[in-house]
Amino acid sequence: MTSRLFLLRHGETLSNIDLIYQGMGDSSLSELGLKEGEMLARALQHEPFAGIYSSDLSRSVKTAEMIAKYHSKNIVKVPELRERSYGVFEGMKFQDIKAKYPGIYDTWLHHPDKAVIPGAETLEEIQKRGIQAIEEIMSKHKDQAICIVGHGGINRTILFHYMNLTLDNFWRIKQDNCCVNIIEFDRHPMVTLLNSTWFLGEKRVSKIGIY
Repeated sequence: MTSRLFLLRHGETLSNIDLIYQGMGDSSLSELGLKEGEMLARALQHEPFAGIYSSDLSRSVKTAEMIAKYHSKNIVKVPELRERSYGVFEGMKFQDIKAKYPGIYDTWLHHPDKAVIPGAETLEEIQKRGIQAIEEIMSKHKDQAICIVGHGGINRTILFHYMNLTLDNFWRIKQDNCCVNIIEFDRHPMVTLLNSTWFLGEKRVSKIGIY
């Protein structure tokens, strides 16, 4: 049999709307985020989840709660699944970062694996803690389906690990709010679904692809 990981991103937040780097800070789900979170929950209501896990940040917890109500499951909060700590970028609007740290921001957009953001975790660090958390969770759920609600940045690094891609590809894939990724664990890990929002009808594409 095959273990299946449904790796999700939280719903849209107020900070997403304002184009703010949230990182390990927090922001409430927007009205749209709540609506689409419920649509996501209904789309997954018949999946046989043996466990539902979430980052301990409220935007992911709230999204996970909407899913969990259909499964009679308690959410397990995992701090290691938090979004990246963005250091000096955290809590700043994109346009203000570009104005204050133009050189660093340019490197971040074009060579993300080489960008040194003061006070921030490296991509290698976030990937390491994310994969350790995933492997610990999956070891408890052999041949079962589980759900994890995470964040755009850490989700990318987890997917890259299982796709055997380097971290300089950070901007090569998107993680839209409420998206679904599926990783199957059999002889080899296989990403079988990527950034899917089929349950929303016509795909809602983010205004820009970097949050």
